Amino acid sequence: MLVALGIASANAALAAGTFAYYELRPHSFLPPWQDPEVLNLALLFLTAPIGMIVGIVAALRGAPKWLVGIVEIASVPLLIVGFLASAAV
Repeated sequence: MLVALGIASANAALAAGTFAYYELRPHSFLPPWQDPEVLNLALLFLTAPIGMIVGIVAALRGAPKWLVGIVEIASVPLLIVGFLASAAV
């Protein structure tokens, strides 16, 4: 279960770090398919399901349901942000 929690935490850190990094930098006014902020956030569309799948596997192996629920609930907004960013590209 610690692996699933670590993956979900890494995804959340990627999202928060990307947002903070590009908000503190001056804007470059690039189109979405060239903007590194949008491309980094679109990466969440690929990495968030990994945390969700590992969480489901941990639940099947007997991990506490409340902890699996936290991991799954934390991964859903990251998946949505990744989907919206990838749709912008």
